[in-house]
Amino acid sequence: MIVKNLHLALLFFLLLGPAACATFDVKTEHDPTADFAGLKTFAFPKREDVEESGVQNNSVVRERIEGAVSRELTAKGLRPAGSGRQPDLMVYYWVSVQDKQRKAWRAGYGWGARYGGGGTTYPYEEGSLIVDLVEPAKGELAWRATIAAHLENTTDENLDLASRGIAKAFESYPPKNRTP
Repeated sequence: MIVKNLHLALLFFLLLGPAACATFDVKTEHDPTADFAGLKTFAFPKREDVEESGVQNNSVVRERIEGAVSRELTAKGLRPAGSGRQPDLMVYYWVSVQDKQRKAWRAGYGWGARYGGGGTTYPYEEGSLIVDLVEPAKGELAWRATIAAHLENTTDENLDLASRGIAKAFESYPPKNRTP
């Protein structure tokens, strides 16, 4: 009986655990020759200057993402470029959602999978957010963050997850190493 309950508990955590804990994968990369100390202002492109996509047409998502990125950049000492002024950095971002499947294994009774053990799959959605900081004077990418996460059930939960992912990504901004 104890073994059966242990197997049921294990199955519960394997199947529901990934959905219950909102984790994300954050990767950053940068141009090692970029002079981040000289980059002091930022701006987001005008809406009409960006390709039409789902995030650009959703003002709530756009405001939350741009607000989170602005907070992080401001906390790092940058400031929004004034109207009509050329910023040191342009901030571009893209959001995508992909249908995925995850395989979860469950324990059986006896030896191997022949008595109720084996695997099962469950569908989920993975969201990705890419944030690019581009030096418009050079036309080159200076820094990129790629954030991927198992999406939650509501838009608010997913926007909160994006905000936390953005905060995590900007922990490594500005990059410490610079090649002369």
